[in-house]
Amino acid sequence: MDTISTENLSEIMTNATTYAILTHKRPDGDAISSALSMFWYLIDIGKEVDNIDIIIPEFIKDFSFIAGIGYLKTTPTKEEYDVIIVVDCADMHLLEGGFILNRSQKIICFDHHEETSIPYTHGIIVPSAPSCSYIIYNMFSCMNKHFLNCVATGLISDTANLSLNVTVIVTNTIKRLENLGVDINYILLKLTAQSHRTLELVDIIAKRGYFKGSSDNLVFCSYLLQGDLLDFEKNLNTVNHKAIISELQKSINHTSLVLLIENDRGEFKGSLRTFNSNIDLNNICSNLVSAGKLVKGGGHTYSSGCTAIGSYSDILELISTEILNY
Repeated sequence: MDTISTENLSEIMTNATTYAILTHKRPDGDAISSALSMFWYLIDIGKEVDNIDIIIPEFIKDFSFIAGIGYLKTTPTKEEYDVIIVVDCADMHLLEGGFILNRSQKIICFDHHEETSIPYTHGIIVPSAPSCSYIIYNMFSCMNKHFLNCVATGLISDTANLSLNVTVIVTNTIKRLENLGVDINYILLKLTAQSHRTLELVDIIAKRGYFKGSSDNLVFCSYLLQGDLLDFEKNLNTVNHKAIISELQKSINHTSLVLLIENDRGEFKGSLRTFNSNIDLNNICSNLVSAGKLVKGGGHTYSSGCTAIGSYSDILELISTEILNY
């Protein structure tokens, strides 16, 4: 697995003819935007639409406004690809369409998570990057308006609508994109216009949630069970986790947050967030996985996810205690 220069990457992209673009299951705004950023870059350098498979079978309707959403495909159309591009995914278990990786000799991975199990041949892995779309923006000199809009959408989405991990890099990039004609306020409006259903779920979570810790170091804990979800939500593919968490952060005064949502396989998918710069959520999740207490887990210092089996009360107790003792 090798890193790759901008020049070599551009050469590979230019010389190839067929492409597949993959990302993680239950894609969020950055995953979809990163995939579509790559699509618009390829279109900009003259590639044919029919030779680009963006394989994202299901996505949340809240993201329907993103430029190019109509080009997403549910299944691959080719037996071989010159290049397969993986964006915003660090775990093979979470990779949608991972079964086609053997259809290409070149697998290029763009990611900003701390660790990855994707078997890429060329990697652009930048854990310090605020979003995967930002990495793609830095790698390619592309002025296509749809490309720039997708980059901005991914960046805004992965910073919780410019409220979390807003570094100087984020601020300067947003200003630069705005100067290039991107309507940042429109994207913010679309990403913050939560659906009625999202607000219903937030209300359930808020009412049954509770705090742990002291006044200067609080963890908000809550959960959703299968019985709380509608039939089409039970596999969690259409549940907007990030929108739910964003709404919770607006209404609940907390330092850290742990939310568990039960899927249709009896597992709990956990979302962890913190505003405390002394807490490393990725490290906490990784340690709990190593100790056999979580099935999977990891992500970023301030934002991580996990998979756990057991009772929601025990899992919440486990994770919140680790956060408070970190």
